[in-house]
Amino acid sequence: MFRQLLFSLCLIGLATATLNVDVSQHCVCSELNQQDCGQAQSWCLWNTSSAECQDHTFTCADISSQVLCDAEDFCKWKTSTCEEYYPSCADGTSAELCPTGIGCLWNKQNQCSFFTSCSDYSVENCPIYEWCSPETGSCAPYVFVTCSSFTTADTCTGAASKTSWCSWANDNTCKTMTGVSNCSDLNNFKLDCNDRDGCRYDGSICRSIKCSDFGSEAECGSIRVEAADYYLCAWVNGACDDAVDSSIFTKDTCFSRTYKNYKWTSDNKCVACDNLTNNDEVSNSVILGAFILLALIA
Repeated sequence: MFRQLLFSLCLIGLATATLNVDVSQHCVCSELNQQDCGQAQSWCLWNTSSAECQDHTFTCADISSQVLCDAEDFCKWKTSTCEEYYPSCADGTSAELCPTGIGCLWNKQNQCSFFTSCSDYSVENCPIYEWCSPETGSCAPYVFVTCSSFTTADTCTGAASKTSWCSWANDNTCKTMTGVSNCSDLNNFKLDCNDRDGCRYDGSICRSIKCSDFGSEAECGSIRVEAADYYLCAWVNGACDDAVDSSIFTKDTCFSRTYKNYKWTSDNKCVACDNLTNNDEVSNSVILGAFILLALIA
């Protein structure tokens, strides 16, 4: 009896198994072949002398093209080399050159500086992320709305506060919504559910999407479970389903489709990497790697 129960549990486990990956991590460089190493340009570089993939942190100095150098937010071409550059608002001598990436804004006094007040900006440069609105014909503080005053789905829109907004409910009333952490929080909001990435309204509930919801091979990629945890989908026999093992991936798709958690081996198999390391924080290194790869290909 115990053996039969154990066997049944194993079958259930196999039937419900999914191939999960952690998108916040990647294989250590030393485990990668040349092709996969080339796809990890943000962290790795292929050493042609030793024929191995090695750790490498890309810097501005790695860029030899003035065009590619100046395209970087934190690099600047000087004489004949690409050097690190840390912009400031004072560098912005025009609206186009004002470095908005560090919070600078171009005001009506034709100055590049940090945010002051909505009225200091033109309609064209009105910073809506600072709760300013250009809707009245001038840049002015955003006016919060009373959601219950709206009587149709089309008019039920806007923010009730900096942390709440209006949503059209299933009972045909406009309600004030706050944070949404799970699809189930939108059980009573069909319109919002179908507009939210990762959610789908099914019957009378808002649920997380499943691989089987994808209708084409192009859509059949992965599903976010939580934070950096994703499970992979696979296009098999004309339908999208949960990926249960890595054998479906090829030499060209193994590393990329598994978010750099799996590698292609010398015996032509897609296997989980022995060791993973955390991705660097989103920084120049990621972008620089991509630019340098393009430069090498060109």
